[in-house]
Amino acid sequence: MADISSKFLTRDNVTPEKLERGIHHWLSSPETTGSNQLITVRVEVQPGNGHPFHRHPNMEEIIYVLSGQAEQWLEQESKILKRNEAVFIPENVIHATFNASAEEPLEFLAILSPAHDLDGDGMVDVSGQEPWKSLSKI
Repeated sequence: MADISSKFLTRDNVTPEKLERGIHHWLSSPETTGSNQLITVRVEVQPGNGHPFHRHPNMEEIIYVLSGQAEQWLEQESKILKRNEAVFIPENVIHATFNASAEEPLEFLAILSPAHDLDGDGMVDVSGQEPWKSLSKI
């Protein structure tokens, strides 16, 4: 029988990673759980920050707001998402998530599948290109 005890993710074994775009708590990834099918990450974003415009060529994604407000972009359309609201992002669709509040943090859960290396070919940054550069909040 497989050892399932290492699959429980608690405060003791999930280490926050401070990235420029927010604090990431990796709940499922090839590195944390060995999953090749699922990436799940809880993200904390401070006011004035967010995830710049990018796309995932071979992954679908759901972003679910846990607290705060997200200025969520899909291509050139945006919507404010509040607590318990979500967005589905098909593969290769350009998107961005910014903290819509000047006062409180944004916390969301991002679920991506299948799992790919987000530092490699799994994520393509387009934030320096137009029209995304002009739409960017950060």
